[in-house]
Amino acid sequence: MAKKVACNFTILRFLPYTEPGEFVNLGVALVCPELHWCDYRLETRRVDRITDFFPELKQNKAAFLEGRRLFRDELDRIRKMLNDGKDANQFRFRDDANLINQAFLNLVRPREEVFCFSPPRTCLTDDPNAELDKLFKFYVERGFAQRKDYQEALMTKRLTRVFSAKKVTGLVEHTFVSDLCHVRFPFVRCAGERYVRAIHPIDLAKQETPKIVERADNWKNKLQRLKGVADHPEEVLLVFRQPQAGKQLDVCQQMCKELEQEGAILIPQEDQTEIVKFAKTA
Repeated sequence: MAKKVACNFTILRFLPYTEPGEFVNLGVALVCPELHWCDYRLETRRVDRITDFFPELKQNKAAFLEGRRLFRDELDRIRKMLNDGKDANQFRFRDDANLINQAFLNLVRPREEVFCFSPPRTCLTDDPNAELDKLFKFYVERGFAQRKDYQEALMTKRLTRVFSAKKVTGLVEHTFVSDLCHVRFPFVRCAGERYVRAIHPIDLAKQETPKIVERADNWKNKLQRLKGVADHPEEVLLVFRQPQAGKQLDVCQQMCKELEQEGAILIPQEDQTEIVKFAKTA
């Protein structure tokens, strides 16, 4: 087993307004003093990550792009300096890991600038380069949120809180099963031996339109096969999460119509009044 070494890392942030403290993660920088190694990953492809969060900046993208370029130049300079000083003759850190670490901590010191750094964090790894890729995927690309069931799990938790606050009782979890069907609903209402209401979240707020179609088609197949289950629910509500605008929203709306044609009721997750009304009805 390869030896694990201690590394320090910081999250690169874009913080245009210091007053509210809102920021977007842009990248990650990592240093391994023991190996005299430093590198960073910076998001340079998607400006929409910034303008979606700060829509008022859509009219001034050029200023953001120039600021990011200068920030990257500074990161390049620091990387060259910390990587054994190979490209900066005034620095020679080859024999002093502590000095490397101190230089890194000085880089990420608190500062009131638009492009800034998180407080430093520590990790152990046997492959700093792979660790940097993993950290970038987590903190910038939010890889955990790309899992198919992640957003729907969050939606289920939110619905649980809403039902609790509105004193909606009598809902149970149930899985409808046949030779061709296996569909679990987190919220089901029974009336005697009948299953009268079934509720499930569906995440249609995907970046890529084929992903929206794929998720909707998956549920269309479930709804078709669900009809063949002897004790299938009399009504199915799909609480959906939708894109904000653009072609993604258009595709989402089309998919909702197709799901309705399969007999489902579609309500956006923001419409808590209608969701609670459906859930309470026996």
